Parts: sequence; C-alpha cells; structure tokens
Amino acid sequence: MKNNLLFVNHNQGIIREFLEAMKGYSVEIDTADKSDKVAALLKKKKYKVVITGMNLTGFDGSKIIAYLNQYCPQTVCIVYTRRLELAHLKLLVNERKVFRIFQKSSDIGGEVCNAVMDAFEYYDMQEKKSQERQILEQKLKSARANVRNLEEGALIREQEKQELAIFLRTILHTYTQNVETVLDHKERKVLLFYEAELMNQLLKESCSLEEILEVRKRIYEACDHNKKEKLEPIVERIHQNFVAMIK
Repeated sequence: MKNNLLFVNHNQGIIREFLEAMKGYSVEIDTADKSDKVAALLKKKKYKVVITGMNLTGFDGSKIIAYLNQYCPQTVCIVYTRRLELAHLKLLVNERKVFRIFQKSSDIGGEVCNAVMDAFEYYDMQEKKSQERQILEQKLKSARANVRNLEEGALIREQEKQELAIFLRTILHTYTQNVETVLDHKERKVLLFYEAELMNQLLKESCSLEEILEVRKRIYEACDHNKKEKLEPIVERIHQNFVAMIK
C-alpha cells in the first residue's frame, strides 16, 4: 500500500499551506473541509494517516478519531488544531489513539511534515508486525491441526490394535474350547503363551510376517513330537487368521 493520507480542516488556507508543504514528498493526499466529505472518504478508502483538527465547523474532530479507532485501528492519527481545550487534551491522551498533537502555531513545513513521514514509518512497522503475527498464528494453527491429526491417527491405530487383539483372543478361546477335551493343562498353557506372544507383536508399532513366523517357530521348538502333533492344527489356524489380519 502506497503512502496516502487524509487532511481534514475547515480552513482552506491551512489546507493549501499543507499541500504546498508536502509537494516534495511522494504522498497521495485527499482533503476535506466538511463532515459529509470526511465520512464519504473514510468509508470508501483506506488511509495510512489521517490529520484532523478538533474544532471544526459543524462537527467535532474527536468523532473522526473515535471512528478511526473503531473501524480503522491501523490508521495513524495526527491532530493539527487551532485551539486545544483541556477537555480535548484529556480525551486524546486517555481514550484516543493519537500519534502526534500540534497546534496552529506549529511549523507545517517542518514539524508537521516530519511527523507525517514518521507516521508512515510507524504504520508500515505495525503492518509488518501484524502480517508476521498472522503468519505465526497460521503456522501455529496448522501445527495444532497436525498434532490433532496425529493424535487422532494414533488413537484410531490403537483402537484398531485393541479390536484385533480382542478378535484374536476370541478366536483362540474358541479353538481351545473346541479341543479342550484332547488338550492337557500343559498344552493349553502353550497355546496361552502363543497368544501372549502374538499380542506382543500386534501391539508393537510394526508387525512383520517374519516376526510372526519366528513366534510360531519358538512354539514348535518348545514342544515334543506328540505335543506338536496335537497343537499344530490349532496353531496353524491361528497363524493363518493372524497373518490375514495384519496384511
């Protein structure tokens, strides 16, 4: 946004003096001497700087400042007035955001013009901070969304693992019930150990087929020939179902 400003004063002589003083600066300047023109300009255009008097013909300059504070808080406001009453001064200092205050005796070509350029720098600095803050807020928002997605994903994976574990226990329980009459206590204990080993694999971050085959191998190595012959059909069915689940 290029440097632009609105100069409000009911005195056309002061307006001309200000325009003459600003000729050497690359600034787009609008002027207004009546309240209706001020209102129209502020509604249709965004200004970096507004310079207004306080004791204006037909309206009070404090209303302009109040409007800027509410609807254009980024606009920098400078007061240049013929007379500054104590009530106005208290209002400007305590309630209104005013960058600089000048009375009519101030040097327009020196002090006021310098203040205008300072106001542009201040506006640009605040605008840069605002943009940086927005970027940081957006990054923070994205980071929070990513964290939520990761948490939700982790929760879903954990729920899936738990559901698989429950399903696997149900399958194993059914198998052991079906062969309960032909398995002794030690053989059922081997199956329970097999279940526990499979649970451990299932609840890991990753579960590979090689690790599942290794679990089955250890089970068979722990059995003598007779035990292996009795357990093998059950172990193989559990193995096949488990492999199908993790694929």
